[in-house]
Amino acid sequence: MVVKINAPTPHCSTTLQYNERKVEEGKAAVVYSQGLDNPDKPLETLERYERGSRRCEKLSFHMSVNPSRTDGMTEDQVVAFTKELMEGLGYGDQPFIIYRHNDINREHYHIVSVRVDKDGRKISDKYEHRHCQELMKELAQKYGFSVGKGEKHEEDEKKKNSEKVNYQRFDPEKGDYMKQIEELVEQAMKYHFTTGEQFKMLMRQFGVDVDYQMVKRQAMMTFAGINPKNGHRCTAPIPAKDLKVPSVDEIRQHIEDAKKEKRNKEKQRTANLVRIALKYGKSELHTRRILRKKNIGMVFSRTKEGKIFGVTFIDHQTRCVFKSSELNGISAGQFEEARMTKWPPEDREWKVYEEQKEKSTAEEAADTLVAAMAAERSRRNEDEEIMRRGRHR
Repeated sequence: MVVKINAPTPHCSTTLQYNERKVEEGKAAVVYSQGLDNPDKPLETLERYERGSRRCEKLSFHMSVNPSRTDGMTEDQVVAFTKELMEGLGYGDQPFIIYRHNDINREHYHIVSVRVDKDGRKISDKYEHRHCQELMKELAQKYGFSVGKGEKHEEDEKKKNSEKVNYQRFDPEKGDYMKQIEELVEQAMKYHFTTGEQFKMLMRQFGVDVDYQMVKRQAMMTFAGINPKNGHRCTAPIPAKDLKVPSVDEIRQHIEDAKKEKRNKEKQRTANLVRIALKYGKSELHTRRILRKKNIGMVFSRTKEGKIFGVTFIDHQTRCVFKSSELNGISAGQFEEARMTKWPPEDREWKVYEEQKEKSTAEEAADTLVAAMAAERSRRNEDEEIMRRGRHR
């Protein structure tokens, strides 16, 4: 049995909508609920509690319960265990919903609640994770499960030890564009980003263009899918109001919350790898490839003449987005200097790059690919040697 309490978010709506959408798709079902004014409209109750909050900023409670098949627990036992666990964590009188998920090859459960009580007081989360583990040890003998052992634990360990980080990208061939975009926005909201522009860059890495527009003095968002073969939009702009995505205000709140988090360890990891890439990268493409090996995407901000004046790094390993100015010893000027003095002449020809980017026919795309492969053939294994050299320094 593995239990995971997710990091709280400003509102319960995103978490609840995620689980409700799984129910609509037939991939989840409600197996227990309590304290809801209307079980068919659970968000109304959770939002009522949210409005009464005195000082709590992050209001959602989201927990997953992952029994192993070897634990041999029935669904009734899982529900009974979860109710006792919620009681021990201080949520015994709270409204909450237990969802059974079967969207992967392992049946598991999600619990959604709110972190303030009916009087607006925050439920204590002091040493919450440690307290949860202590409660599990107390309940293990009663329900016959092993703490920290099971398929979820094994999967998490495999993910932790895996070098490659997988994340979704927009795929026009899959269809159902609206659902894809909703899932990609949900994926982006799990990342640490501190500006609206970083959110747009992150979404573009996932294959979605985001536009902000002012309509009657209100900021509105639209989303459009990008064809990965040519980098052009392949869907019409879809207004955010037609999608199950966070509002502009919710994204702004996410940004404000992220600004309060220092993330020093994550910054240090990214900065160290960028230094290695800068030192050994022999071209823009080669530098990107070195970073991509470590799950880091790089986005340049350029002038019309091609001068690099800003660099943003998207670290998919730690789910953090950083400007170069946030990283110790890293600046956009270092990349501009590399472009002008170290990288080959073709990396300085911004107009040529822009023309290539605008190509859209299959024949032109094939020509570009062949040229890129030929240019990089001599460097095929250099990046691995570079990373080895970097580790031994």
